[in-house]
Amino acid sequence: MPALSKKQQRFFGIVRAIQKGEQAPTTPETAKAASDMKKTDVKKFASTKHKGLPNKKVTTEEIKLNRKISFPQMQERIRDAKERARAKKKEKDQISMDSKRHGVKFYDKKGSGRIKKGRKIYD
Repeated sequence: MPALSKKQQRFFGIVRAIQKGEQAPTTPETAKAASDMKKTDVKKFASTKHKGLPNKKVTTEEIKLNRKISFPQMQERIRDAKERARAKKKEKDQISMDSKRHGVKFYDKKGSGRIKKGRKIYD
């Protein structure tokens, strides 16, 4: 379990120092983490190298809020959504027409079949 950001690695470095007795707890969060977590887990997080890590982990909500799309991209998304809705409706209508033409499918002890004009017709 390596740390995902430099900030997280520093935090677990402080937690590790508290667990070893080299440092007193500075905040309630560090004290709680030091008492709740295993020493091996804290060591894995704290021993992560800083190289290539972001300063702070970016959440998916932050990405969605910061993402701006151009007008043509927005139009394309709308077109795609409408096309998906049309395809879904077409598939639903096809199932409905199949039921009208051939009857409603059923399964019972004897087998499977369709109900057509109020009668069971087995396959």
